[in-house]
Amino acid sequence: MSRVCNKSPNLPDGNAAERSLYERVDGPIATGSAHFMRAGGELHLMHSDLELNDQRQAALRVRCAAAAVRAALVEYRASHRIAQELGFYPVHDERLRVAGGGTAPVRETLDAARKANLVQLDRSAIETIALRYEEGGDEAAYSYFVAELTMFSADLDGFATGAAEAPAADWQRLAWQFLTAFDRIRIYGQALAVINILGMTPSAVAGA
Repeated sequence: MSRVCNKSPNLPDGNAAERSLYERVDGPIATGSAHFMRAGGELHLMHSDLELNDQRQAALRVRCAAAAVRAALVEYRASHRIAQELGFYPVHDERLRVAGGGTAPVRETLDAARKANLVQLDRSAIETIALRYEEGGDEAAYSYFVAELTMFSADLDGFATGAAEAPAADWQRLAWQFLTAFDRIRIYGQALAVINILGMTPSAVAGA
């Protein structure tokens, strides 16, 4: 089980049914996150290949990254479907509210995590995420993540098919765009992980 990307690594006060619920939702997220980070590794190596003028290898990296993102989406969507079918989101939202003394401690958790160098977010980004939780809870926050990754996947797939023959101008523009988009989505997902794990155990953030 993932220790960094799931909803909650430890539920000592939960009953067996609730622990099982978390495990079923967490499993695909852990696998999806492994695929997603592998895509990031390929994109960073793509830049290395381009610096060495190896466009053929860079094109292969893009195809590998695109495949990894598609695999990640399969897992993330499976987790979302399971969460909806089993009624996970209301359970998790209630846990966050209890931990926050009545409201999900999104701002407090992310601000503490930012100060502890766990996430790279400015105050505007923190506020945007907090409002998303207030409007639709964890389901809305997670759905946004999946939607952003879906658009990123389409962009990668669109370029990957002809990357080997792409002109230099396209590489100079898209190589940075892909890495920037990946980092933006990763940071958002990282913020959700911090909220979902450390938001239920605030002392863990302070300890960092």
